[in-house]
Amino acid sequence: MIRKLAFIPLLSMMVGAHAVEETFVKPMQFSFGSTVEEVRRDIDKECSSIEVQNITPITAPLAKTSQTQINCSGFMYGGQARNVELVFQDDQLDIVWILFPKEEKQTFISNFKTLYGQPTMEIDYGAIFLQANAAIRNEPSEVLFASNRQVKVMMSILKQQLAKPEK
Repeated sequence: MIRKLAFIPLLSMMVGAHAVEETFVKPMQFSFGSTVEEVRRDIDKECSSIEVQNITPITAPLAKTSQTQINCSGFMYGGQARNVELVFQDDQLDIVWILFPKEEKQTFISNFKTLYGQPTMEIDYGAIFLQANAAIRNEPSEVLFASNRQVKVMMSILKQQLAKPEK
């Protein structure tokens, strides 16, 4: 009987950790490298509205011929319906932004720490979790998930910024 009672808290911790994982990991529907059409098909029933925009001029660092963004409203993430922005560079998904109210920032950071450990770095931009190619941005308040190739570019830009002497 004592062994069974000791198992109950362990089971509830495992279930709780699983719930955090299901709620705060990068949604499976956002598979990096997927095309606009593939992602749109995968999220069609999960968004209350979808808007696809071609961004001109191109501002994304990896895009050579096109930059497209899918704006999805009503996507469930972190236990709430959220606005999501999906950035495609040359018809390849590279960036996922999930917006949230700034009052929820500590909840997101706590859950990311549970999932991924301590942030790799915390800068003016926000808390960066390189181990997950993710970040919690300060302004605007949003979650970032980035592809491997996007992270390489972002880290290169960050290194250049940090190497510049302050005026």
